Amino acid sequence: MSNFPTPLEEVIHHNVIKNNKTGGPVLDIGPMQLLWRALGENTGYTFSIFETTIVPGMGIPLHKHPFAEFFYVLEGTLAIGSWNSQGAAEWDVYGSGESLVVQPNAPHAFFNKSEHPCRMLSVSTYHHERMMKDAVQPDGRTDFLPAQLSQADFEKLTKSMEKNQTFLVANYA
Repeated sequence: MSNFPTPLEEVIHHNVIKNNKTGGPVLDIGPMQLLWRALGENTGYTFSIFETTIVPGMGIPLHKHPFAEFFYVLEGTLAIGSWNSQGAAEWDVYGSGESLVVQPNAPHAFFNKSEHPCRMLSVSTYHHERMMKDAVQPDGRTDFLPAQLSQADFEKLTKSMEKNQTFLVANYA
């Protein structure tokens, strides 16, 4: 007699998970809101997916992390910055329906440089989810980052990011 589970026993507690239209938990980063569409705990800790609405003038500065990331623009336009071969920031604008892959350790930034909100979908490893949760909610609070960061808030955020191997490349965009 085999000690291995039957196919039914293998999947009995691992089944399809339907997300409702409003999504999963929300994580606020200043005026940006991340709506989790798939959490690591539901993907065997292999990947996470979140939807973000980025208000005009908001974004994330040039940074890098040791895991790949995928962006898909759902609505509006998003400027994605990367370093060119001369070490200067270079910007490309992505519109609705366009996507890109950021390779591991590739410096990148994104900003909404338009006058309208932009919605995007981001897919990455569970480590990315963990880094963002640690950075934004280090003590389980949901109000860690105000809309305008003080120097102390910024230092607290960067220390938390570095703990999860995410580093700011430059504090400008």
